[in-house]
Amino acid sequence: MPKPVDDMVDKMLADKSFYPKKSKEDRESTAWAIAFSKYNKIKKKSYWIIDGKLIKTALDVKIYQARLADELGNFKKADSIDNLIRLAYNEYDEDDDDDWHAQSGEYWVDEYGNAHYADSDVGYIGHDDLAEQEILTRLGYDTEEINVDNPYQEIEVLNKFTAEDILENNLHRAHMQDYRRHLAEQNQEHYLPNYLRYIRNRKSPKENPERHNLETESLIKGLVDARTFARKNFGWIRVVKRGNVVDLELEKLTPAVLKNIKSSLGEIAGYDENLNRLRFNIEVYSPRQVALNNVSLEDIENGNVLSQHMQELREQLPPQVADEYYKKYFGTVGHPYYRGRVGD
Repeated sequence: MPKPVDDMVDKMLADKSFYPKKSKEDRESTAWAIAFSKYNKIKKKSYWIIDGKLIKTALDVKIYQARLADELGNFKKADSIDNLIRLAYNEYDEDDDDDWHAQSGEYWVDEYGNAHYADSDVGYIGHDDLAEQEILTRLGYDTEEINVDNPYQEIEVLNKFTAEDILENNLHRAHMQDYRRHLAEQNQEHYLPNYLRYIRNRKSPKENPERHNLETESLIKGLVDARTFARKNFGWIRVVKRGNVVDLELEKLTPAVLKNIKSSLGEIAGYDENLNRLRFNIEVYSPRQVALNNVSLEDIENGNVLSQHMQELREQLPPQVADEYYKKYFGTVGHPYYRGRVGD
C-alpha cells in the first residue's frame, strides 16, 4: 500500500473517537475507504500537466508562467512574476543559507494532518472549493452515480455550482426517476439541498435518526460558507504560505492541532527547505479570536505557543474562565502553564 495511505489509516485507528461503536473490522474497512479516497484526491489535485511537463508546486507554475511570458515577448509580465518569485524565495535576505528554498502555496490541512493543495491563483481549486467538495462528499453526492452516461468525466473542480450543473444536465434521465418521484410525493421542487437531503436520507440509520437529520441539515447549511464550516466543524486548518511566512487559520489550538501542523510540513514546504527559518502567524478563533505572530517551529514543537495562547486568553477572559478552558483540553498537567503549580 502507498505509505500515505498506511499513515492515514494508522492515524484514524489510533483515534479513539473514530467510529468507537463499530467493530474492529468495520473500523478498519472504514479507515481504508476514507484513506484511499483522500489519497486519490491528493494525487489528482497536487499537480498539473502543462505542455507535457509535470508541474508539482505553485512556485513551479509561477516559474513556468514567467518563462512562457518571456518567450512570448511579454517582458513586463515576466518581470512582474519574477519579482514575486524572488520575494517568495526571500532572495533579498542578507542571512542566506545554501539550503534555503522557500516554496509558496495555499493548502487545507485536514483532521488527520494531511495537506491538500488549494491555491486557486495557480490551479482551479481554492479553499472554498475543497471545503464544498468535502461537504458534498459527506452528504453522499457522487458524480458517477448522477452522470452515468459519462461516469469518468474529468471535473476540474467539484463545488456547489458544478454539483448543481451536473444535476440539471441529468435530471431528465431515466436513472433519476426515483428522485423525481420523491419530489412529487413531497410536493417539492428540485434544487441542490433537496437532492442532498434525498441521497443522505437513503442511508438514514434506524437508531437515532434525529441526530442523522441534524447532521444533514448542518452540512447543507455549511455550503453557504464552506471555508468557515470546515474550520469549525471538521477541524481543518487553512494555510497560506508565502516564502518563509506561513499564515494559519484554525478553530482551536490544542496539542492535536499542533501535531497536525507538524505532520503537514513535509507536504507544505519544499523538499530542501530549511524549516527552522519558517515563521508562523496563527489566527485562533475559539474561544476568543487571538492572533499569535512570528511563531517559530521550535515554539510549536516544544508547546511554547500554547503558553502564548494562554497569556492572550487571560487578557481577554476572566482568569477562571481561561483556566477552565485549558483544563478541558490539556488537563492540569498537560499544558506548560500548569506545570509546577500547586495541585499538579
